[in-house]
Amino acid sequence: MTSGYYLISKVEKLPYYKYKGDVLRLINQTARTVDEVVVGLKNRPEIIRRITTFKDSKGNIIERAINFSDKSYRNRIYTTRYNVIGEDEFVTSVHTKEYTLPRTLKKAHEQSVLARYPRTLFWTPVKFFTNHLSENIQTGDKILTQVKQTNLMKPQKETHTFVEFPHIINGKIENKGKKILKFSVNTLSGHTINNKNILEDGTKLPQNDSFLGIRALDINDSKTAFAQKFLNERGLKNKRITINPEYLPADDREELAKALFDPNEGSINFVKGYKYMSKSEVCATSRHETEHGWQFYLHARNTQGGTTYWEEKMYDLFKDLPKSLKKEAQEYTDSIRSYVTIAEDRVKYRKNRIEIKANEQGEIARVLYDYERAEIQKEFPHIPKELL
Repeated sequence: MTSGYYLISKVEKLPYYKYKGDVLRLINQTARTVDEVVVGLKNRPEIIRRITTFKDSKGNIIERAINFSDKSYRNRIYTTRYNVIGEDEFVTSVHTKEYTLPRTLKKAHEQSVLARYPRTLFWTPVKFFTNHLSENIQTGDKILTQVKQTNLMKPQKETHTFVEFPHIINGKIENKGKKILKFSVNTLSGHTINNKNILEDGTKLPQNDSFLGIRALDINDSKTAFAQKFLNERGLKNKRITINPEYLPADDREELAKALFDPNEGSINFVKGYKYMSKSEVCATSRHETEHGWQFYLHARNTQGGTTYWEEKMYDLFKDLPKSLKKEAQEYTDSIRSYVTIAEDRVKYRKNRIEIKANEQGEIARVLYDYERAEIQKEFPHIPKELL
């Protein structure tokens, strides 16, 4: 124990059902076990420092609450994924999100949770980072690559950093420097790269990667980023389309989908509970739903207001279509009027014109995303392609 502190209590592997603490949490996932350390500060009895760690059934940390009575609340959320590169390289990727909350906002946080608002509503994001630990199952050699997002409160200057640390070969750390690639991203303009403030140390910034500003993101966080990018590119930026990355399905039919475009609200909804296995899959899904947004937008103007509030608003704002878009719009109107859901008839669903077109655009985006990944993958080959 560091001088100046004294141990008050310590518990390890406490079954979660026996945990009686009340620390603030940012996820509602039930843990299997809880570890907690509480220390006091010598000569300052009013200061208590508590670190509570929640773990799942595999022993992976899912959340850590850092409660120092003289400082803001600080929580970290963890997501662990496993992937394989080639035949011999096993990679454990741990994504961490760190947030802080002033102690004066504790009550506001608790009320927002009761109201079922996002638990991070009043919390400030500090940094997001992923540690990719690669181990060669034949030689035991290890390589740590870290991907980090910082400056999160400045969306026009968010900083993305890729670092590959010296390799551990035969149990010894190589005597060489780190590989570093650092650049800033404007998340408000479709995650575009700011060509200033670029740091290249042993690496080169990819020049032909239109998705570079999304490469550092975790799978779940990439949902909103991909959708924003594609909405911008499809000319839908000002069409009042919102993005819900954690949509709760309204019925059994919606649970069959990865994501949905809702023409009533004008929203792209990623179904909560569906687990994406790669960012390529998120990319394809986001582009698919963006195309549905375009189709219903044209339909709204083609029919002078459609049948929903959002469609009526689109016509009120943008009026009749130009002649060049009328043929395409009529195809979508015909398809929407005869639409069959996947729950009603899977074969007819796949033959819907709007689904055929959306699938085509999703696949084009996925292929491009995978192709353009080659440059950054060459620079940092020990990050699983599923997460890059």
